[in-house]
Amino acid sequence: MRLSSLENEKQSSRRLIRISRDRDYPSNHLETVLLPLFHKDYTDDSLRVTIESANHIWCAYENGTCLGCVLATDIGSHGGLYVILFGVSQSVQGLGIGTRMLRKMIKWCRKRRRSFIFLMTEYTNERAIRLYEKAGFQKEFRRSFYDEPLPEYGHGVLPLMLLI
Repeated sequence: MRLSSLENEKQSSRRLIRISRDRDYPSNHLETVLLPLFHKDYTDDSLRVTIESANHIWCAYENGTCLGCVLATDIGSHGGLYVILFGVSQSVQGLGIGTRMLRKMIKWCRKRRRSFIFLMTEYTNERAIRLYEKAGFQKEFRRSFYDEPLPEYGHGVLPLMLLI
């Protein structure tokens, strides 16, 4: 049986899930979440390099188990943030954990007067696209306010931006 988003939010709020940023997370915790989700794009080694390149990491933990994480890095001189990878363990997807991590990241960006958040997802990842659009990310955005290059993306990838 599929739960509604309100039921998912209630179920997630009953769990003791803590979301924090930039703790000294063990890389194997991050790999446990991200590698199954992004195995077609990353090897163990390339994922470790990506984790090491992140300036900012948010993780959702429950009882010492990492359930989801966001890897991000600063972008350009305009105070932007680029989300390199965003993932929630498949076993707990649909419980609102991704929504909570996204809200925490956006709140952090607003407090620090970041100008935008940029990310990419596959065109076929409808669930992620709905999550991002619900949070205010735009598929179509004007580049006129930002004159520096954004990360490149290939065929089948959808860039999204949230102006803060």
